[in-house]
Amino acid sequence: MKFALQSISSLGAILLGFLLLANVGITSAGKGELEALSVVERAVVTETRQADGTVVEIDELTTLVKSQLVVDTESQADLPFNSTLSKLEVLEAYTITAKGEKVMVASNAIRTVEDDNSAGAAMFSDQKHKIIIFPKVTPGSKTYYKTRLTTYKPLLPSYFYTRLTFSPNVEVQSYEYSLNFPEELKLYSDIKDVKQTKDEIIDGVRHISFTYQNLKMKKKEQLQVSSSDFSPHIYISTFDSQQEFAKAYENRIAEKFLVTPEIQKMADEITKGVDKRVAADKTLNLKKEQARALYNWVSRNIRYVAIYLGDGGIIPHDANSVLKNRYGDCKDHNALLIALLAAKGINASSALINSGVAYELPKYPVLGPFNHVITYIPAWDLYLDSTAEMAPFGTLPSSEMDKPTLLTNLAKVGRTPKPKKEDSKIITGITMQIEKDGVIKGKTHTMYFGSAEINARYKYEGAETTLADKLVRNDLAKFRQTGEGKITTSYVYDLNEPFTTNTEFTLDAIANVPGPGAMAIPVGLAPGELAIIANDRPPEKFTVPYTCATKWIGESYKIGFPSNTKVTRIPPNISYKKGGIEYESAYEESKNIVSVTRVLKVQRPGAVCQPEELQKWKDFYQVFIKDMRAQVFYE
Repeated sequence: MKFALQSISSLGAILLGFLLLANVGITSAGKGELEALSVVERAVVTETRQADGTVVEIDELTTLVKSQLVVDTESQADLPFNSTLSKLEVLEAYTITAKGEKVMVASNAIRTVEDDNSAGAAMFSDQKHKIIIFPKVTPGSKTYYKTRLTTYKPLLPSYFYTRLTFSPNVEVQSYEYSLNFPEELKLYSDIKDVKQTKDEIIDGVRHISFTYQNLKMKKKEQLQVSSSDFSPHIYISTFDSQQEFAKAYENRIAEKFLVTPEIQKMADEITKGVDKRVAADKTLNLKKEQARALYNWVSRNIRYVAIYLGDGGIIPHDANSVLKNRYGDCKDHNALLIALLAAKGINASSALINSGVAYELPKYPVLGPFNHVITYIPAWDLYLDSTAEMAPFGTLPSSEMDKPTLLTNLAKVGRTPKPKKEDSKIITGITMQIEKDGVIKGKTHTMYFGSAEINARYKYEGAETTLADKLVRNDLAKFRQTGEGKITTSYVYDLNEPFTTNTEFTLDAIANVPGPGAMAIPVGLAPGELAIIANDRPPEKFTVPYTCATKWIGESYKIGFPSNTKVTRIPPNISYKKGGIEYESAYEESKNIVSVTRVLKVQRPGAVCQPEELQKWKDFYQVFIKDMRAQVFYE
């Protein structure tokens, strides 16, 4: 997924996010309790919003290192900032060793470096990082730094915000946040489970302060949603609603969508074949088919390049320059697509969205959790993400389903569709023949639909290249099989046609033949989605909301046994229907051929499930795992 909106939030928010990387829990010997590997001993964040709009933020952070496991991580602080909009200074930094010795950080151990592109797409950025390298860090040491961040220009006119989210997965002994601002400045705040300690006006300046403490950290749970969805927080904004932010944002970017002669010419060229197709098929909608053609073109022809220069973290380049350069980030993709659609008389809006695991929207706009922009066409209540280059028209990746959006052109909050099992479907047919020496030869054919199709297109993009052998080996090893095979697919980049895969394979013997013996149903060189689920045992419990999948998986097998064996027993049929989960398995044997059909349909209430929903899956899993382990007996 492409992350595009650069969140230029206060360093106070960044502090805790950075610590999350290292603050992993372990079980302390003999206690059976969770213990942090490092602790925020004291954090002090002081922001001053001056009358001219300049914001000065002073940050102090003292971290206690408790384990050798995080010494490498905690020996370095990485503080990002936008070098065009702001200036970051390190005022003081040192280590206090376990013996109490104070060791100052040398001046040459504080460096300013460029953004690291190695982990993502190509990037142009004026985002820089202050790197502080602490000396003599060992278990029992404390690291300390004090910085000053001066922000000269807001992201939008008169826009100020603070977004602090306190994760329960971090032990915090003391956190203090203070904000000073002119008393005439109207601010809107959303505070949860944080104690306010001050609210006073002195000489025309209002001073507010809050404190937070978490002395008992929780282990991060499997599949949990973003901590911003449920954790204590301090959200402060100059805008009184998301709708007001949408208006300000749209005013700032409206000129980026102008339909120039170049845009009009390209839109006409892309859609020139649509009229004939619609004339031949009267069931097609002309405008919708034009939109499909434009979306497909942008998806395939505009290379993703992240560009964070100046206010480029949230402001797109104009559509004409994106067309000319043939590259851009999600905001640029969206700007070009909206302009091309407008050239054909189709109205569309930018839709701000989170591409991670945040599903809740703050009451007041604090930029987050938005970190991505997609396109919304109100005429068909349709969302498009052209940066998801494998997503067919009208299909979103599962990570973008059932999420709040901010539709800036419409100045309203929207929501992407809830997942439906029919929209994430994998159907596989498998034939296998067991030879007299136990070797298995087989073929598969798989059809993918919806978000499952997107994932499959990405997975099999290199299936018919030099990467093919590695892909085959990995797929076989995933299910503890050895052998060889070949994978062929329909054209990965043709988004107008359904995606399918075919395989041929030979497996080394997995059971003694002839018998007597027994064998579970092998996966072969198939997607093996049911086997993957069977190998993923659900946790004992959840205490916070978690992401849950809606899906439809069907697998049909025909397994021929060799003439020197006889099938003596097959597993019983299974039928399960409870709590939004349906599962059917059927087994038949005729003339030494075993036919197996397994179908799983899971319909969740939404993309997020509450902790109590887990029990429904656990109840099913006990039935399911027995069926997946069931064996065919032969002699």
